Amino acid sequence: MPKVVMRSNIKQVIKELGAFERDIPFILKETANDIAFEAIKKIKAEVQGKLHITKKQIPNAWRVRKATKSRPYAELYVDDWSWQKRVLEHHYYGGDRQRKGIEKAMIHLGLIDKDEILTPPPDVKIRPSTYVKIMSQLKLFSKAGFMANETKRSRARKKRQGKDKVRYFFVRKGNRQGLHPGVYARMDGVHHPVCILRVASRPHYKKRLDAEKIVSKVIERRIKSTLTANVEKAWAFRRAKGW
Repeated sequence: MPKVVMRSNIKQVIKELGAFERDIPFILKETANDIAFEAIKKIKAEVQGKLHITKKQIPNAWRVRKATKSRPYAELYVDDWSWQKRVLEHHYYGGDRQRKGIEKAMIHLGLIDKDEILTPPPDVKIRPSTYVKIMSQLKLFSKAGFMANETKRSRARKKRQGKDKVRYFFVRKGNRQGLHPGVYARMDGVHHPVCILRVASRPHYKKRLDAEKIVSKVIERRIKSTLTANVEKAWAFRRAKGW
């Protein structure tokens, strides 16, 4: 996801207002930062509103790299290594989405195609710990060990401890059971397999969020008042110092 850089022609505007040259870096810095924090509020609100996301960690993935006197522009960005970027990226660009860990493992083992994804049935929410259990039981991890692929010994131990109440299995295409391809669970007291994750064709998301457009609107609406406020702040400081 590209950075959004806050730039404008306010340096020329400040000169036209008659501010002294040494005040310009301060005014540029303050104005860029004020606009950046206003813009990031709008971006977060857009994420929550359009995507109906309730988890604060996702819209809060947006960060501000503040302007300084020597670098008089601010940047809005999402960390390239954050998991939130994978959640948000396809909403900004459209098209396909990145594959999750369980999907990458299944593609590597030939269980699903690279153009397929796993998706929960409607109204089904899966905890991260459940994904770990699925991958462990299906032996999708690259190595055995703690929190990795289940072994006969670990399965027997869980069974003795009463922790082996749900068993996951994968159904391939063209199976004889007539089940849709995907991950299913066998549960105590339920007489039929329960679908947890369905195999589906890769999605094609529409571009729903435009950070650059949001920033441009904030600049257009707020630049004059923000600039004026920071010019006044600089002059108030100058007067207080008797300069």
